[in-house]
Amino acid sequence: MPIKYSVSDDGHFINAVASGLVTAQEFIEYELAHAVDKRIRTPLYELLVIEPGAFRQIATEDISRVIEQRMDLPEPPVTHHCAIVVAESDYHAWDLAKFYEGMFRLHYPEVVIVFADPVTARIWLGMEKD
Repeated sequence: MPIKYSVSDDGHFINAVASGLVTAQEFIEYELAHAVDKRIRTPLYELLVIEPGAFRQIATEDISRVIEQRMDLPEPPVTHHCAIVVAESDYHAWDLAKFYEGMFRLHYPEVVIVFADPVTARIWLGMEKD
């Protein structure tokens, strides 16, 4: 799976990196996998770094499918803060990340913010000193 993630800080932090060319199915699998991961605990903080071009095959419809499939899970996913890091030059990924941010604001009590650099994102998540 081109989106690899690890869980640390006793289940309170997800560190994920999307690299290579991520398909819509791989993106959906990632979202559902960590939504049901039993290692994860509240409060939860997620850092998703999208490498340039990794999401060029992902469309807004795929993000909508994630929302629909998360609603069908037997237990609701753990509410969390998510920082998405996108290269400034990757306009497609920026558009997707902003759409993702808006969709989650409407459908879940989660906070999603898009950043251009991982250091600022980690500071916002409280994982790094400023």
